Amino acid sequence: MRTPGCRNLFLYDCNPGSPLHWAHTIFIRKKQFLTGAALIKPELYTSMMLNPADNKEHLADDYISDVLDAMPEKQKARFRDGLWVKADGVIYEQFDEAMILKAADMPAEYDRIAAGQDFGLNITNVKIGWVGECIYVIADYGAFNMTTKSFNDELTARGWFAIEPDGFGFPVYCDPAGGERLQEITGGVKANNSVESGIDFINAKIERGQFYVADGCTGVLSEVWDYCRDEGGEIIKVNDHYLDALRYAIFSDIQRGVIAQ
Repeated sequence: MRTPGCRNLFLYDCNPGSPLHWAHTIFIRKKQFLTGAALIKPELYTSMMLNPADNKEHLADDYISDVLDAMPEKQKARFRDGLWVKADGVIYEQFDEAMILKAADMPAEYDRIAAGQDFGLNITNVKIGWVGECIYVIADYGAFNMTTKSFNDELTARGWFAIEPDGFGFPVYCDPAGGERLQEITGGVKANNSVESGIDFINAKIERGQFYVADGCTGVLSEVWDYCRDEGGEIIKVNDHYLDALRYAIFSDIQRGVIAQ
């Protein structure tokens, strides 16, 4: 729209979340969310912080002292101080940016490869590789409202399933609730869906420094620091499609061991 004397703007307002949130990547780090490349015109993206103390005259007298100051440290940092922090109850608490690798720093070869597939309106696939005891998240891809066949065709077109000429392919561990849809995924087999055991295994790998993610895996990276439990200890089932696929790939593969050839 054109209005004489006016400039078009998009204004976004949010309580800060994970440092890997798309808003932090674009507005604070000045990088493209999907690729990590520098913004072409960073001057078009700017930010400002407005905290409760800046708006004190419009708040109840005891709101800051009795409500915000009394919050747990992480919530206080986020809601009172406006800092970008990991959420409370985050499941992969010890995952940090040192575990994010550039493509050039990823292994050239892997002992074996596997993938995990999550179905639903948000359909996702995460590919991993093993080198000894270490896990590397090689790539991820997701789509919205796409049929399983079309999704698999897209993965094929992207060279997702490409292997050496004398290779045997690799398993794609699919959400067992997917039913017949797993037959439309190349290499599709039922995943082990032991949620807590899978999470514990991945956490153990993270704690031992045996877990790495390629910086191009924007799906996994967008979810990993906001994957949380509620106050009752239950996993919050929001924005977890890539992490479900990741768990299928890792825990199913370790349960089956090296795939028979």
